[in-house]
Amino acid sequence: MIKEKEKLMASETYTLDVEKIKSKEVKLHFLYYSVIFALFVLIVLVYICLIPGFSIESKNNLRTLIPKSFKDIINLQNKEKVRILYDSLISYKNEHELVLLLLLSLLYILYQSFPIFLWWMAGTGCVITILIGAFYNYIFSILYCSILATLAPFITYVIFKYYGRTVINYFFQKQLIKFNRELNKRVRNNVDLFVYVTILRLTPVFPNVVINLVGACVQLPAVPFFLATYIGILPNTIILVSVGQAINSISSVNMTNQFYMSITFIVLLLLFQTVINYKCKDMRIQTR
Repeated sequence: MIKEKEKLMASETYTLDVEKIKSKEVKLHFLYYSVIFALFVLIVLVYICLIPGFSIESKNNLRTLIPKSFKDIINLQNKEKVRILYDSLISYKNEHELVLLLLLSLLYILYQSFPIFLWWMAGTGCVITILIGAFYNYIFSILYCSILATLAPFITYVIFKYYGRTVINYFFQKQLIKFNRELNKRVRNNVDLFVYVTILRLTPVFPNVVINLVGACVQLPAVPFFLATYIGILPNTIILVSVGQAINSISSVNMTNQFYMSITFIVLLLLFQTVINYKCKDMRIQTR
C-alpha cells in the first residue's frame, strides 16, 4: 500500500515536472518568436525611413490614416482610408516603382509570417495583392504575387518549425491531433499530400494563414507542401490581381477592354472555385 502511494506520488511529481518543462519551453519559444517579429518590424521601419519620401500632398493625406485609438487600428481597412492610401501610393509609384514594390512585399511577408501578433489585420494579404495588381503589369503581377504568396508561407514554415510550433501545440493540441488524424486517413504519400493541400488552398474553407501554421505544426513535408501552395494559391492570386486591374482601369481613360477582361477572369475563376468546393464536399460525404 505504501509502495503504491509512493508510485502514485512519483508519477504525479513526474507529470508536474513535464508540465513545468513544457511551460518553460513554450515561454522560451514565444520569446524567440517575439524577438524575430520585433527584428522584422525593425527591418520594415528602417526600410521605410531610408526610402524616398512622399510628396507634401501625399504626406498630408497619409497623416489622416495614422491611428489615434485601437478602434482606428481595427478600421484601417475602411473604404475611404483604402482609397486615400491607393491615391497616395499611385502618385508615389509613378516616381519610385521598385521601391514601392519592395515595401508592399515586406508588408505582405510581415503579415503572413506573424499571424499570432497580426491577427487583427485579417485580409491585409488580399489588399496588398490587389494593390500590386492595380499598380503593375497584369502578367508580372500574377507571377510576382504567386511567388510572394509561396515565399511567405515558406518563412512561416521555417519560423514555426523551430519556435512557433511548441506555442501552437501547447494551446491547440486537441485540434492539431484531430487534423493530423483526418490527414492520415486521406494522405498515404506525397502525391496525396500535394492534392490535399492544393484542394485546401483552392477552397475558402480554411484561411491560408491557418494552413501555413498547421503545415509547420504537423510537420508536413516541405516540397509537396510548397508546390501545392503555389498551385493552390494561383487562382486566388489571379482573382485579386484582376480586381486590382479592374480598379486601375476604372481610374484610367481607356477602361472598356481591360475592365471587362478582368471581370470575366474573376467570374470564371470564382465559378472554378465553386465547382472545386462542391467536389470536395462530395468527396467528404463519400469518405464518411
